[in-house]
Amino acid sequence: MKVLCCGSFDPVTKGHEELVLRAAALFETVYVVVALNPEKHYLFSPEERLYLCRKTFELRQNVQVLLHDGLVAELAVQLGAGALVKGVRNGVDLEYETQLFEINRILAPGLDTVFLPASSQTSFISSSCVREFLRFGRDLSAVVPDRIVDEIKNIYSERK
Repeated sequence: MKVLCCGSFDPVTKGHEELVLRAAALFETVYVVVALNPEKHYLFSPEERLYLCRKTFELRQNVQVLLHDGLVAELAVQLGAGALVKGVRNGVDLEYETQLFEINRILAPGLDTVFLPASSQTSFISSSCVREFLRFGRDLSAVVPDRIVDEIKNIYSERK
């Protein structure tokens, strides 16, 4: 089965990495979809977020990374995906993602959602936490994938 893992990935975190790698072990193809939402203010550009995700998952044969600015349910249908894979860190995440599940079922009947709980090693990590670490010059190695620690620091420092 083909599945989608969608998010803003601003930037990609160790939690995102864990989710995608677990999905890649379970499913034939995983599309990592870097979402473009004009309502959100991002630290990293769409191209930077795409690059960082591609760098993170470049060694995984069954993981493809792409940008998308439309409805995720419609993209899933276009790609022939049967489900969305969502990571949940806590009850608040589960409640929010369950609402999105219901909306996506209206948009694409038959599209399912698979919830994977975050591990205790990543459940506290969020992209906003990573942005705070960056802002205050803290070590990123505990919160972002090893493959992109230097890239994130370089991109961020070029903007200052």
